[in-house]
Amino acid sequence: MTSKQEAASNDDDQTTTPPRVLSLLSAATEIVCRLGCSHLLVGRSHGCDDPPLITSLPIATAPRVDPNAPSAALDAQVRVQSASGGPIYQINNHLVTSANPTVIITQEQCRICAVTPDDLNQACQNLPPTAKLITIMPVSFDDVLGDVITISNALGVHERGERLVKHIKRQLADLNTTALSVLGNNPKPKVAHVEWLAPLMGSGYWIAECVAFAGGEMVHGYPGGHSQTLEKIDLLSNADYIILGPCGFSIERTNEELNAIKLLESEEWQSLPAVKNGRVAIADGNKYFNRSSVASMLGSAEIVAEFIYSELRGMYGHHGTRWVRLEELSAFCSRTGAEAARKEVVLAEGVVESPNNFVEQNGLKQESSPEHSETVKHVSNQIAALTRSDYASAFAMNSAANQKRLVSAEKFEAIVSGWPSFKVLTLSSTSCQYFEGKSDGSTTSSVKVDAVPDDSDEVLHFVFDIRQSEDGKRWETEGVRIDC
Repeated sequence: MTSKQEAASNDDDQTTTPPRVLSLLSAATEIVCRLGCSHLLVGRSHGCDDPPLITSLPIATAPRVDPNAPSAALDAQVRVQSASGGPIYQINNHLVTSANPTVIITQEQCRICAVTPDDLNQACQNLPPTAKLITIMPVSFDDVLGDVITISNALGVHERGERLVKHIKRQLADLNTTALSVLGNNPKPKVAHVEWLAPLMGSGYWIAECVAFAGGEMVHGYPGGHSQTLEKIDLLSNADYIILGPCGFSIERTNEELNAIKLLESEEWQSLPAVKNGRVAIADGNKYFNRSSVASMLGSAEIVAEFIYSELRGMYGHHGTRWVRLEELSAFCSRTGAEAARKEVVLAEGVVESPNNFVEQNGLKQESSPEHSETVKHVSNQIAALTRSDYASAFAMNSAANQKRLVSAEKFEAIVSGWPSFKVLTLSSTSCQYFEGKSDGSTTSSVKVDAVPDDSDEVLHFVFDIRQSEDGKRWETEGVRIDC
């Protein structure tokens, strides 16, 4: 079907077999739907959640890290997984094969954010050689628009892509004109977007351009640039306005995280000019800002304009829905019908939810509290005791037989501290990720711990062999070995 025929018929009939599309990136899924091609989708990633209709599609991926973990713990898990060289996501090869996609869309901009081409190698082995792999790598506004054209070409709807690009450009130009008319001769407000809470991170990429379209000037980020880690909270003192919109976090999830890490209670935070002037917003960082779709870019720019210009507040319909002022956060999250803070997601096989332990970043401590197995809880608590140099407690968590072998808590401390590999487990800066091991279903089990020291990319693999105590009331460590 030619472009002319498409424009004339304005329907989805094609002279060739319609493509079967597997989208493994939430932004790409949104673009497919904005092109009027949602009916072509045969599968999605676990992160594809907009528009709501597509959540009925089969899910082809599962994360190997727990997205419901606290910020610092999630950051640690990702660093461990990245350092080990393994994929962040597990692909359901059987589902991919049965879905029989002819077009697969993924990305190569960030291996943390979504599935990459390398992750797909094995899953694609059983697909026909004619299947197309579309890889996008957006870092700027023009890249996002280019992705629209790339995807529309792959789906055979080039004219729709051109039309959508023109529409988004027109909408953003109108927004910019409106914002600048409100600004007048005043200097542009300096805006900081916080992409992550522990550690604190600024942003860049296309988000800096969204701020510019809204009539602002981004600090701690620039167009096309990578996210910057902010070593100190007071680095945000040069921002007139601060937007907290962590990647993948809804407003409710951000509220939960802020309560856990006590960021808002710190003196450094309260001394920031933007905080003193009541110029802090909490935004939906899941569907806006961090998602490289045309809908996200337009919506993000509109959110910024509504926030930094009181004359435009509510004009685009986002205030109270996709962003709130900090003083409105509690009311928003406690309302009837508020979204759950935790995502419903099935983790990759062998991955357990984050254990209940403390992680410290930027001087702030936070505690993980999701459901977790008793075996992992035991191991994480023993490691937590080591990191606070409480060797007596850590020693007491060993089985009677293991205690006899180790002789005493003092000997145990000497062994752990004197062996460089095991000493890694005593450092509070070490990042750990926990995996359920084999179990006989009754009295013995094991837990695998991947540990990465803060000053190294090398992953150390430990296996904790554990067993239930004689009274069956607790787990005890029978031995720890290094898995080479």
